[in-house]
Amino acid sequence: MTSPALLSRRSHMILLSAVVVIGAALRFTGLGHGIPFALGVDEPEIIERSVRMMKSGDFHPHFFDYPGLYIYIQFLTACARFVVGSIGGAWANLNEAAPAEFYLWGRAVSATFGTVTILMVYHAGRRISPLTGLLSAAIFAVQSMHVRESHFVLTDVPTTFFVALTWVLALRAHERLTTRAFFWAGVAAGLAAATKYNGGAAVLLPLLVLLIGAGDWRWRLRALAAVVLGAAGAFLAGAPYTVLALPEFLNAFAYLSHMYAVGPAPPESGWVTYVKHLRINFSVPGLIAALTGVGLALRALWRAPRASASVAWLLTSAFALIYFWMIAGQRLTYGRYLLPLLPFLSVLAGGALAWLFEALHARLSRPRAAVLTAALLAGVCWVPATMAVTALRDAGKVSTSQQAYEWILANIPARTKVGMESRGVLLNPEQYQVEYFARFIRHDFAHYRDEGFDYLVASSQAFRTALYDVPPKPAAAIAYKDLFSQLEPITVFLPSPEHPGAEWRVYRVPRP
Repeated sequence: MTSPALLSRRSHMILLSAVVVIGAALRFTGLGHGIPFALGVDEPEIIERSVRMMKSGDFHPHFFDYPGLYIYIQFLTACARFVVGSIGGAWANLNEAAPAEFYLWGRAVSATFGTVTILMVYHAGRRISPLTGLLSAAIFAVQSMHVRESHFVLTDVPTTFFVALTWVLALRAHERLTTRAFFWAGVAAGLAAATKYNGGAAVLLPLLVLLIGAGDWRWRLRALAAVVLGAAGAFLAGAPYTVLALPEFLNAFAYLSHMYAVGPAPPESGWVTYVKHLRINFSVPGLIAALTGVGLALRALWRAPRASASVAWLLTSAFALIYFWMIAGQRLTYGRYLLPLLPFLSVLAGGALAWLFEALHARLSRPRAAVLTAALLAGVCWVPATMAVTALRDAGKVSTSQQAYEWILANIPARTKVGMESRGVLLNPEQYQVEYFARFIRHDFAHYRDEGFDYLVASSQAFRTALYDVPPKPAAAIAYKDLFSQLEPITVFLPSPEHPGAEWRVYRVPRP
């Protein structure tokens, strides 16, 4: 079925521009929220290392939980921020520049990667049809998980960009059938792996194209060599200390892999956890549309297996299924691990809506078909868009974390020893003797007293499951109540519509 020319080229580009602007607005709004007291998990791991590189000239990250590329990108960003700040009189030497001054610029880089990924989704989707590209970009632009993570200096959003770039370049390689095109697809996959190890799965995209594309075996071997050479070279360029500090890297990588493979068992299987995340964030209508897209991919493959649109369908659905299978089998499960999957689900859902428009247009007038398709698009986008807007609205309010942070600065003297439950509020270690605990009940009252803690700041992020959840957890509830009864309550910050966040309780540790 031929897609009807629903829009003129000018109207098409205007709508695409509007989609990108909306996506950028969602990702750049509220970038400064939580700096420096409520940073994202692992943000300091990247920013503090990039600032340390700038101050020391030592380009060894001394950290292999991530390969290194995004730390280097943030290092360059930190250098630019320092130069601009110096010109503006913010500081006269490197020692005056605290890491907290670099988070906003670092987050802007993440938001930029997130915004450009919208264009990658569009270019991948338009290989199926121009309408698919436009609808797919619209669906991806409002994805709440991607919008939220684009506000933090973490590796997941740039990894998603490089995976999507590999996807587009692999489709381009199928169209051009040159070793150079496959080389650049391999480079993009290597950059994805150099940003985060799981990004290395992107190399499957050009390999799948080689598997199903045309050409004799000699040409396929040359193209395969180009992919491998490009991927390996880009990975080593982005993460050179994987070789320069090989034993250190291998030890760290082995430990990390061990945790993913045979670490503590999660409370439920990974596929159940990730399906729940997708049901809540991508939405049920979105998942139904994406699954319909998988069916359409099989249909296209059956009809014309080597056509450009069929290869785009196949590549999109195959990678989505493989990547989901890959992360669902791991012991460590985090919602943000789904981010590289979202562009592919968006194209599958966008392709299903475009196909539906074609089917409706065969039976109804074009305006009616367009209205019905737009209504279905709104249904697919409503939940993630609402969640994204709600999160940004809450980010503009004074959170309970900010209230607790400001109270601590105003009421607890410097150099005081403070225990913090969870890392929802971060204190400057140069100002306070601070120690963070996952849950205070891992120790009894005597431990905190004997270790010289003056204050304990408890968070419902930790004690909620023991005290508030139904059914309660009796042992944990008894332990918390026993601990809290021996502490002196000072103040509490409760969440409300005006002050979103966790409940925070400040206790003084009594002395004998």
